[in-house]
Amino acid sequence: MRRIVACVAVAIAATAIASPAQAQERGCFEDYLRDGRTIEVYCDEGRPGRFRAVAHCTNGLGVWDQYGTIGRVRGEPSVAECESLLGYPRVNGYHVDWI
Repeated sequence: MRRIVACVAVAIAATAIASPAQAQERGCFEDYLRDGRTIEVYCDEGRPGRFRAVAHCTNGLGVWDQYGTIGRVRGEPSVAECESLLGYPRVNGYHVDWI
């Protein structure tokens, strides 16, 4: 039974790492750059003003959030890059913080 649970957990983790999550914020869209290590988020609608993309990063050893640059609605994008000293960092989704 433990082996089955372990196999299912590994399969779910591998699927989550292999395919980045879709945009969670309405009116925003993303572009994955640098082999999935960087995400660029554009927002055409939503709250007026500024926003910041927060990348959900993983390197196979852990998970963390990486805050991006400040973007403007219908203007500049917000760019967040996953960086790690160990492993190969990848973006595993994101969310938008409105400022």
